[in-house]
Amino acid sequence: MPTEFGGIAAVIDSVTDLRFFEEKIERGAFDDAINDDVRVLFNHEAESILGRTKSNTAKVWVNGDGHLEYSWIPDYENPLHLQVARSIMRGDVTQSSFAFTVKEYSWGKSEKYGDMSMHIVRKIDRLLDVSPVTYPAYEDTVAEARSILATKPKKINESDLIEIIKLKHK
Repeated sequence: MPTEFGGIAAVIDSVTDLRFFEEKIERGAFDDAINDDVRVLFNHEAESILGRTKSNTAKVWVNGDGHLEYSWIPDYENPLHLQVARSIMRGDVTQSSFAFTVKEYSWGKSEKYGDMSMHIVRKIDRLLDVSPVTYPAYEDTVAEARSILATKPKKINESDLIEIIKLKHK
């Protein structure tokens, strides 16, 4: 039964195209911000809260590769949580994102846009949220149902999901 969802919200040293410039996050950029009171939101929407580090319904950390990782515990009595869980387990939502403010950055040369068009994020000032999202800025991110990955396929049909929820509430 999926008791935890999560993913990789930011991948370091991965370049993303933000239309008029590119951006890259350096290793260590999140080190001073992971202890912030971070929310897990669906699609960065404040009214779509899935978890929060302050309430211990979410965790945020930097993994061994330096990427920003997160997890959240769903409340299956909350219709939003059920909707997001279904979307992740069906494979409709497979990526993540993050919202932040920048403390230290520089500009460098981008292969695509030329001089002064590569935004290099060196240090995050505040990590506001991490989010499973429909459209990520960074394509290399991940959203997944963690506790079932080893025992069940990622895609679960709706009748299986209903049975899982019934078992949880017995």
